[in-house]
Amino acid sequence: MIAGTSNPIDQSLVQIEQVNLRLSGAPSAVKTVSKALAENGNAEVPAAEALLETAVHSSFDSESMGAAILKNIGEVDGGSIDPEAFARAAAAFEAGRGKIARIYEAQDQTAAKEIEARLADPETGARIRQLTDLMAAPELAVETAFTSQLIYAAMEAFSDPSAAELASSSETPHVIASLRSRNENEKPVPKDVARLEEQGRLSFILATLSSEDLSVLLDFYRSSGGKAKRKALVDSYVQVSDQANTRMLHAYFSGLAGYLQTHPRPQQQ
Repeated sequence: MIAGTSNPIDQSLVQIEQVNLRLSGAPSAVKTVSKALAENGNAEVPAAEALLETAVHSSFDSESMGAAILKNIGEVDGGSIDPEAFARAAAAFEAGRGKIARIYEAQDQTAAKEIEARLADPETGARIRQLTDLMAAPELAVETAFTSQLIYAAMEAFSDPSAAELASSSETPHVIASLRSRNENEKPVPKDVARLEEQGRLSFILATLSSEDLSVLLDFYRSSGGKAKRKALVDSYVQVSDQANTRMLHAYFSGLAGYLQTHPRPQQQ
């Protein structure tokens, strides 16, 4: 859990939305992307991966990013939600996440059918679907996918014949703006796919919660205060992610420029 606030509602919110876990996931994205590119036959992946790992580790400080997000959430009035009930719902959500992981790992068909039955129930299923639309998680998953797309583009740029020009120019803002607006041929995971997959994942977790905990979450996310905090969370998450992505690309292209000085392309020799 991210430290730095005395507001229990905000702490529970970032726990439910898994903010810290998402922010600390950038280094693993480098491994995932590099594996995909290596399987596609890109022989220069190891060198690009090393540069990107250095860039990511120097750019994504999950603790300070999380603190900035909490600060922004804390400036928004959350209304009159019971913090103890919300904390219990957050703990139940975390337990549900672990339960779903164990069901997948054990291939527990009986438990899986129980989850499916709750999702198929007209009343419970409708409440869960409403929550997946109201929660911030699907939008945060889009940001995770977007960072992976930037990592993918950066790795591909390593093998580009014009890599030296890219490394020595101010291409970062253009790369970020171009990929954020792209809605086709997105690699490795399209933003809309990431959103839908996260909604599906949320549905399974929410199906493990009691009716009481679902009601607490719905009361929060439906309320004007809950909506305001959700908006502040998403807005500040996008902001700190964009800042980290910008730092990452600057560091990467700087490292690439140095690499190309000692490892010039054949046409540069």
